[in-house]
Amino acid sequence: MKIIYKELDKGILKLRADNSDDLWHLSHIIENGDLLFGKTYRKEVKKGDKIRSEKLERIPVKLEIKVEKIEFAKEIMRLRVTGTITQGEESGNYHTFNLEEGSVLTITKDWKNHQLDRIERAIKDTLTPKVLIVCIEEGDAEFGLVTQYGVDFPVSVAKNIAGKHEQTSRDKDKREFFSETSSKILEMINKYNLKTIIVAGPGFYKDEFMEYIKEYKNELTNFIANENVSTGGRAGIYECIKRGMLEKVQKDLRVSIETDAVERLFELIIKNEAVYGVGPIKKALEYGAIDELLVVDHCIRKVEYESITEKSREQRAKVHVISSEHDAGKKLEGIGGIGATLRFKIDEL
Repeated sequence: MKIIYKELDKGILKLRADNSDDLWHLSHIIENGDLLFGKTYRKEVKKGDKIRSEKLERIPVKLEIKVEKIEFAKEIMRLRVTGTITQGEESGNYHTFNLEEGSVLTITKDWKNHQLDRIERAIKDTLTPKVLIVCIEEGDAEFGLVTQYGVDFPVSVAKNIAGKHEQTSRDKDKREFFSETSSKILEMINKYNLKTIIVAGPGFYKDEFMEYIKEYKNELTNFIANENVSTGGRAGIYECIKRGMLEKVQKDLRVSIETDAVERLFELIIKNEAVYGVGPIKKALEYGAIDELLVVDHCIRKVEYESITEKSREQRAKVHVISSEHDAGKKLEGIGGIGATLRFKIDEL
């Protein structure tokens, strides 16, 4: 994300969404009642025409809308923002902005600190390459693309491998499986400009795949690190994240940081050194006891949660806004979407 222009005393920020992660961030920043201005397209209406043509031309226009609805379509990486037109032709009518990578928009609103923090994080994370985790076991390779908002599973490879008593067929099947898997990795590197690939899996199968890479796809060796996990598939990918492999290859990666924060919270809850739920956290705030506050991204829109977040910042607590798109966020949602580690124990909680 890039800030093109800002005049915060008037509530104005002009931004450019550089990638799909930025669209996801914006889906949590833009709220009902915000003013959104930018270039968009509307069907041309010719004055005086009583009957419209069946195929009206879509023409570029600049409009401002007052936001009423926000939808982030992860499948097609598009953010749809709908509202009534406040500036431009057909004022008072509804219009939808379809925001994509490269879209430039101006948002006017009463900015909150956590929203400005999120923009700064998005700007920093724009420079952070994504990581691809390939969890491989016999005949199955699951691809997990780790982004700022969670883990996507864009592709998988599956092939029947002949049994150990059919060695010639088995060797042929494995070479074909390794060839297809490595080709898919190359496609992903080129498509997403990846710098880091983690090959994970149980047992020795991933090691055989690495030997194949060294012999036949040597250009991949500089991209790849490998890791042992206890299971294959998506569960193996999430295990790889939880075990901290991402920190080893890319310390600032958002999902790994958030997963670590949530796991630490749950460990401290067991020791009575952390609390969860609105009531206990409010009580901890009265004592100035909150060290780190964790809140799920979509919960922070609620007035009560937002108030807790701002009071925690005032007391110099560290605030983590956790994505609901990955397992750690879902785990935090399971206890009400908010939790806090404590600077000291409070008997009354």
